[in-house]
Amino acid sequence: MSSAEKLKVQQIRLNSEFNRLPSAERQSAARDKYADAVSLYASSTLSIREIAEQTGLSPKALSHHLSHHHRPLLFKRYDLDITEADRPVKIKSPRGQSRKTHLKYKEAIEAAGDIAYIELNISQIARIFDLNPTGLSTQLKVHYPDIIPAREALRKRLGIADGLHRGPLPNCKDAYEDAVPAYRDSDLTIQEVADRFGISRSGFGQHMRFYHHDAIAAKARRRNESKRIYHERETGALSGNGQRYGPKQQTSDLYAAALRLYEDGSKTIEEVVRETGVPPTGFKHYLDQWHRDVRQSRKDRKYDEAIASLRATPRSVAAVAKEFSLNADVFREYLKHHAPDLAEEQGMVRLENGKLVKKTAWDKYRPAIEEYRKEGGSLRAIALKHGLTYTSVFSFLKRIETQPTTDN
Repeated sequence: MSSAEKLKVQQIRLNSEFNRLPSAERQSAARDKYADAVSLYASSTLSIREIAEQTGLSPKALSHHLSHHHRPLLFKRYDLDITEADRPVKIKSPRGQSRKTHLKYKEAIEAAGDIAYIELNISQIARIFDLNPTGLSTQLKVHYPDIIPAREALRKRLGIADGLHRGPLPNCKDAYEDAVPAYRDSDLTIQEVADRFGISRSGFGQHMRFYHHDAIAAKARRRNESKRIYHERETGALSGNGQRYGPKQQTSDLYAAALRLYEDGSKTIEEVVRETGVPPTGFKHYLDQWHRDVRQSRKDRKYDEAIASLRATPRSVAAVAKEFSLNADVFREYLKHHAPDLAEEQGMVRLENGKLVKKTAWDKYRPAIEEYRKEGGSLRAIALKHGLTYTSVFSFLKRIETQPTTDN
């Protein structure tokens, strides 16, 4: 076995055993687990993903470990001020300029907005600061969209404009005329819009970032809103990462046959899994995550048959539950919420305050409770008067009252 294969086996073993360690031992174990990866990150220019692949680690976990325990290495990698490494500063922001890019173009961008450099065009300013002209132009268009139009307006007034066209070209406007409103007014991604209209994904993305900042900002706000209502999102809605919220296509393809069998309603999950050969846990998660309506429909259908049988032939709830292989307590609770009239007919009665109680118990305790409510006095004496046990009357009254009950 090669050294690389031995390292991979060792990392797999360490990953599988790590979660079983006591909390007190995890910190030292984590140092050992990520030691080789941290060493590679410090001594090479490999990306976190490349290092993770070589050492058999999760890229996300390695990134988290570096950001929490080796921030000086991150600051060194991104050429940031190492004295700020202990401050809670984001190395890379989710949108906008990174700190490294901001520092790189800061002086050139300030010069582009300074009247002292008004005679120079953007390319000349970029060369003064040893920058790529296209890179500086892109930074201005994406992050400082007001600078270039203001410069050109001032240059025209001063009579030093070069007459070159700036802004979107007419052929670009025509090519993206229908795609822009499609992106702005829907939850479609740039890739989906590009595929729908048969246009270049990179070209359309650049066009939106350069000339339609309002649409990009509006889509970002919708993504943030999607994060806020994480548990209320519907399948197909925009998610926080800009993608459509839903299962991946390969996941849908994997469980397609199993889903059709399950929707039919004649087979259990276990039977569907055995017949199609899909992973049992994965299929259950797929149903719970993306097809709750199917699960609920199956559940309602199962109980509907039991309820119909109970209506046609009145008998105990326990007997019906046993006949249809249901949990008696769960079925009884389902009746309370979905068929309260049937629950009352099956020995339950709903009181004025909305509480459901057994009819036999209500008939038993009702005279004593009504006398106690009407005339007051000692509940113990009233219970003895009606031939009842005080503790049972008190417990029943306490259960049906909305306010705490005490004996007088």
